Amino acid sequence: MSKSLTVDNSTIKFQIWDTAGQERYRSLLPMYYRNAAAAIVVYDITNEGSFTVLQDWIAELHRLGPPNIVLAIAGNKCDLEDIREVCLV
Repeated sequence: MSKSLTVDNSTIKFQIWDTAGQERYRSLLPMYYRNAAAAIVVYDITNEGSFTVLQDWIAELHRLGPPNIVLAIAGNKCDLEDIREVCLV
């Protein structure tokens, strides 16, 4: 998904890619990292493994992305609190 906005005479392009953590997309991602200003890495609160691999994704973003990339981490499926595997800190 892509969306462009103009703010103070500057065009900002937002692009969202959802790879669902699938390895088959991993080789394509570095070309997107190169020019990224920010990234949101999402994990599933009902799947501890998805939280564990966040470290790998973040390390890859630091290695292949620009040095000043802004990162955010978000947990999804918050409506499934009763089967949460990733605890709040």
